Amino acid sequence: MKKNIEIIGMIYKSVDYLNLLCDQLRSDACKVDGWDVGIRIVANDATPEVLKALEEQGVPYSTYSDTKPNDFYLNRVYRCWNHAGQTSIYDNICFVNSDMMFSPDWLSNLLKHHDGSSIPCSRLVESGKLRSGAYGIEKDFGKNPKNLNQEGFNRYVDEISEDKWESRGLYMPCVFETNRFVESGMYPEGNIFREGDYLVAGYPNDRPVYMSGDDFFFRTLEERYGMTHKTIFDSVVYHIQEGEKDETS
Repeated sequence: MKKNIEIIGMIYKSVDYLNLLCDQLRSDACKVDGWDVGIRIVANDATPEVLKALEEQGVPYSTYSDTKPNDFYLNRVYRCWNHAGQTSIYDNICFVNSDMMFSPDWLSNLLKHHDGSSIPCSRLVESGKLRSGAYGIEKDFGKNPKNLNQEGFNRYVDEISEDKWESRGLYMPCVFETNRFVESGMYPEGNIFREGDYLVAGYPNDRPVYMSGDDFFFRTLEERYGMTHKTIFDSVVYHIQEGEKDETS
């Protein structure tokens, strides 16, 4: 029996970013020898325009309605990722953002490190709209779905790709064993703040963020299962940064 994995992306208001996500998920970059690779888009309280476009695209999708629709945006994003993981029928899941462009071997190289002891994440090349994080590279291959330079990005990946990994880094695309993702408690419902001697997740206020929800969750997996958060240097993905969030319509 083939190993299997579901690549899951999220969308809520932009048809342009939906079209980009569909094109990327259908590309050969999301096919891996020896693996049954499924794709799914989760419509997170999506607009009627996005739902109509999803029907027209014909991609597998599901819908999510948040129980706190007026909550802070990021909190609702974390809850939607948790829903996506809980509803997957695949043994493994890979979360991706809607504002990403994949290099040809990103997924196959990521899965080489999916061995039960690692949390493998791709190395990001980011547009420069925001400062990049650990191991990220700031290089502009387009800042919206209509001006992305896939060929130029692929050539650049050939130049920088390395068969190595480093500890920690950024957090998505990432691969999890589905059961372990759910049993670990999944993402907290927001970034983490300190309240006296306690750490709490939730709505941002005048306190500084103690750590991101992603960082908290990855550290939970490390503590509970002895896993290592790894950035894989030959799994390279382009990230527009705050793509759909920046869209005005």
